[in-house]
Amino acid sequence: PVAIKVLHPHLISDRVKRTRFEREAEMMMRFQHPNVVQFHEIVELPDDGLAFVMEYIDGDTLEDWLETDQAKAVDEVTLASLFVDVLRGLHHAHRFGVIHRDLKPANILITKSDDRYVAKIIDFGVARFSDQPTPAEDKAKIVGTAAYISPEEVRDPDTVCESSDLYSIGVMMFEAACGQRPFEGKPVRELMDAHAYEQPPRPSEMNPGITPGLESVILRTLAKTPGERFDSAPEMIGALEVAIRSAMRVAVALEVGGAEQPTTEWSRAEDLVAMSDAARFLAFFRQAALMAFTLMLTSGAQTGSNDPHHLNRISDAQLPLM
Repeated sequence: PVAIKVLHPHLISDRVKRTRFEREAEMMMRFQHPNVVQFHEIVELPDDGLAFVMEYIDGDTLEDWLETDQAKAVDEVTLASLFVDVLRGLHHAHRFGVIHRDLKPANILITKSDDRYVAKIIDFGVARFSDQPTPAEDKAKIVGTAAYISPEEVRDPDTVCESSDLYSIGVMMFEAACGQRPFEGKPVRELMDAHAYEQPPRPSEMNPGITPGLESVILRTLAKTPGERFDSAPEMIGALEVAIRSAMRVAVALEVGGAEQPTTEWSRAEDLVAMSDAARFLAFFRQAALMAFTLMLTSGAQTGSNDPHHLNRISDAQLPLM
């Protein structure tokens, strides 16, 4: 099975829409990563039509998945692991000079593989290459989705950068952890201005059960200027790994001590993760930390190596577990 994206017939003659469709295909054919939907081929249709063929993902969008009972029952570790997936896929796109510009729950697919949830990025329809000037049509019209838009996209699209995508991920993390976005109930223009100029509330105000480490990661990602955020997706992965280590220590301590604590819908469930599961999740985040560690200390991150497997070329002995 495959998924086929077709340029709607009434858009065939729209130069801007057609250019974006072709640009999306050009970008996606470069990607080879388990957390980005796989592109297969572009197909010319009768009457000057266009379509491209992609990997079919059996799953829900993050938007729909967050409304399910399964999502409401997962703990902080599982939620964080999904965003590590998104960050891995995003870093792959960034290495090819691609800025997504419209990251939102509707553009993340959630599926299951080997009994764990996996996230994949889709829809690069408004993405652009970072080394190319902002298209004229994007300067005339704000691009993206108001609920998740970055401050740069609102203020000056010429300043949109990789960190702008991290901001959008921060909004999604806030929503996943708190059950609502940082800015709600505003008309579109006011909503965009809020992202550009207003400070978000602290996630703990909406979910007292959120751990301080995860809250800190979210708030840093939602900073108003790129310089105040994480420098890259790998750096954010490293910060998430540290936050989750802390959360796992709390979980294990509660498990051993037999204590029970009140919970909220989006915090850890009262049935705490078993020790075996804790070890499995910790091993997963250890791998994420190794990836961030490698990117910071090897030339791969600086040179933009196109080898998608180079991140795994480091011995576990190079980074201690605790």
